Amino acid sequence: MSESPMEGRRRRQRERNRARDWFSPPPRQRPRPAPAPQIPIPGTLRRNLPDLRVWPPLPENEDRSTQPFPAVTGDEEATPRAASPAPAPEAPGLGAQGRRPADQEAVPAPPEPGASRRRAPMPRGKRLALQGTGALMSIVVAVAAPGWFSYGVYEYGRPSDHIQTVRPGATATWQHVSWRVAVQRISDPTGKPGAPDRQWLKIVATRTALDDEGAIRHGAPDVEFTDRAGRTWQARLLNDDTPPDTLDNKIGTPYRVEFVGVVPPAVADEVMVDLRPSTYRSVPGQSVEDFMKEAGASTEKRDRVLRFLR
Repeated sequence: MSESPMEGRRRRQRERNRARDWFSPPPRQRPRPAPAPQIPIPGTLRRNLPDLRVWPPLPENEDRSTQPFPAVTGDEEATPRAASPAPAPEAPGLGAQGRRPADQEAVPAPPEPGASRRRAPMPRGKRLALQGTGALMSIVVAVAAPGWFSYGVYEYGRPSDHIQTVRPGATATWQHVSWRVAVQRISDPTGKPGAPDRQWLKIVATRTALDDEGAIRHGAPDVEFTDRAGRTWQARLLNDDTPPDTLDNKIGTPYRVEFVGVVPPAVADEVMVDLRPSTYRSVPGQSVEDFMKEAGASTEKRDRVLRFLR
């Protein structure tokens, strides 16, 4: 009985399969390429590698064997080794036990004290106290700094007064000018009826230039009343007979400067007069530029007070 073409093809396929090896690929399958050689991954350990000493370097006369003791052979037993030379005396720079640093084993440096120990955390109460103290100090600095700066500016513009006391009826001299003061009661200069709780006083200050320097110092002074309790009352300029031109201000000629003020009637006969002379200087023929330069370079302050007693 003849077989069909399909059966014959299957029979021949089965024969070829029986003829090839079990691990051999089919005839029509292409052989796979050989795998590429494996490249060692950095950081991995390789096996079956000989030991290699990298540090410290080996001296030239030392055996390079990695065994703990040199190998002993029959030839070495028959022929004794030559005696090694005597060790040299220990010198500075040798390591412990008389060995050189190159012969010593690499010993890691001991860790610093406290390097391997973590600092203990600060207690919560102490931490809060430190934070509160820091915040309080910041507030104090923020509040006190502007006040300190303002006080410094105030002290520079209005320094502490230097008071010169003058006896009743006496004359005081300051910056080449002599001063004399007289006080008298007056009625209200505005024409209004007098009030029982206030008393008007008139101050007549007489100024006299003693020399040329005193003649150029003809600025109006500041005047106020002061009682023994430290209370003060301002006095206003009423009239000034001093010539405005320095050339008209004659040396030795007295000029009247009048002030008025109001004080309580109970102290009207005992209040003192504080006169603060002016530092203004009017030099004849001086330009404005020179006047500004002189005013900026001057160290004179209005801290002198002439206190006239009564």
